[in-house]
Amino acid sequence: MRAMIQCMHENNYYNLAFPSKEKELQVLCDSLGIANTAKTEIKISAVHNDGRLSALLLEQTVNLDQLNFLMKRLDSFDQKELATFYAAAYAEKANTMIGLINLSFNTHCYGLVADFSDLNAVGRQMYLTEQMAVSAEDLQSFDGQDYFEKIIATNTHPAITPYGVVIKNNNEIEQVYDGMNFPYYQYDDTPITLLLSTNSRCEYLYLPIKQSELNKALERLGAERLENIHWQVEEHNLPNNLEAIVIKNQTGIDSLNEFAAIFKELGQRELTALSELAAFAKISVAEELKMLANCMYEFETFPDIHTPEQYGKYIICESGHFEYDDNLEGYIDFQSYGQDKINRETGVFTPAGYLLYHGYNMEMQSILNKNIGLKIKGLQEPQELKLYMPLRAVTYQDENDYGDLYQVDFEIDVYPEELAEFEDEIRAAVIGHRLEDEKRGMMDYYDEHDTVNAKVQKYLFDVEIIDRELMGVAVLTLNAPLNQAELTKIKETIEGQSSDGFGEGLEQREIKCNGKEIYVSLWNSHDWSLKTAEEMGILEQKNEMKFGGM
Repeated sequence: MRAMIQCMHENNYYNLAFPSKEKELQVLCDSLGIANTAKTEIKISAVHNDGRLSALLLEQTVNLDQLNFLMKRLDSFDQKELATFYAAAYAEKANTMIGLINLSFNTHCYGLVADFSDLNAVGRQMYLTEQMAVSAEDLQSFDGQDYFEKIIATNTHPAITPYGVVIKNNNEIEQVYDGMNFPYYQYDDTPITLLLSTNSRCEYLYLPIKQSELNKALERLGAERLENIHWQVEEHNLPNNLEAIVIKNQTGIDSLNEFAAIFKELGQRELTALSELAAFAKISVAEELKMLANCMYEFETFPDIHTPEQYGKYIICESGHFEYDDNLEGYIDFQSYGQDKINRETGVFTPAGYLLYHGYNMEMQSILNKNIGLKIKGLQEPQELKLYMPLRAVTYQDENDYGDLYQVDFEIDVYPEELAEFEDEIRAAVIGHRLEDEKRGMMDYYDEHDTVNAKVQKYLFDVEIIDRELMGVAVLTLNAPLNQAELTKIKETIEGQSSDGFGEGLEQREIKCNGKEIYVSLWNSHDWSLKTAEEMGILEQKNEMKFGGM
């Protein structure tokens, strides 16, 4: 259950859906003008989509991290658990964050009855709640009405709530949260979980995390620095060979956090594929594993294929590329076909099977050559390709007869010739709009596992003066030349980023140019196009880049 909560501090308000990720909590704190620490408190001025939650929290001042932890707990509940939680909170008059968090771990101690028409069904549900797990056969044969009557007999004061009658069962209530250190609870799938501890306290961190999450954990532990505590990997979901690289050879929390971010983005299915690929490529070093994860889509693996004949037979008989009749087996030279195919591709036999590489990455080539003797045919040095686009710029400032600027409420175009005077200011704004963690530039947002992803190492937006006009430019670093289809595809991708992604954010950014405030768009020009230097009729691309073939 996610709830939209209006948070308040002094005279500032901000609406946020809880539970939230740490980066969203940071935006909340920035908007309210408060620091994001373990002690940060906000006032709840409205709960927009849940009357039951509103009845508990409205107008309360609460700890932000406690609120978010409670909402993670409630988000994991089904409708019956939620109803029991709210009814028990009403019955127990639980209205503090500590009390509510503890209650969220103790809903199995309560039964909620809203309909008494079938006491046998009511009793079975209450018994299932108390036991937490019962086989279908045992539950079907269980006398629910008898159980219900016994529970009622021992509960002399069942609580009547707006949600039904709350009845305490035989389970003992436990206090799992002390108000200081949060108990173990995995809300998301977490690749790596850390346990941080001092002599008397412990905290769990579910990697990947933001720096602020580590800071707050240390604050709750009463430690100023990481060196003042003990930490260890409590659990993980990594295959054995990746565990040996990442966990057993750990160099610090930062390294583990970086890997956790990689693994979480991959998901469990692709993590298994990465493990298999690492075994094929004999990866045993952390930095090599990072590189492999970044370009794993450039590989194909063929487990247990160790000879050209086996490879040829697999391709013809099992791959689905050909219609095959078993009666033809004696007439086909699988050895020759397999060897001919191997000669035309970049692959190598390994103890795990045949590994085929479709990529052009020089760093990856070096790793593969060192580990398994694979050499990439026809590899070239990285090359640069520029794709040019017209810019449109507007300002909301006009100039009077004395040369003074004044504000207007309509757009005034700033023409490309004038923009050329502000090349440095606009370039600084474009560069400033990039994110530091985009290692491949805008290619970080390219999701397809194809030859474009393999050939385009990275691309970044910039500006450049062409024929006295300032133009936008996408600067591509290529591992290998693009054919015409690949060029068309990367152009479509860049067009999307120019209009909706990077460009949309840039055009909302105020750029000060010699006292004038202007807004630059990579997209809104009426004659928009995306062209190579050759198509523009200007200086040829560096390294004589060619298109239309390999």
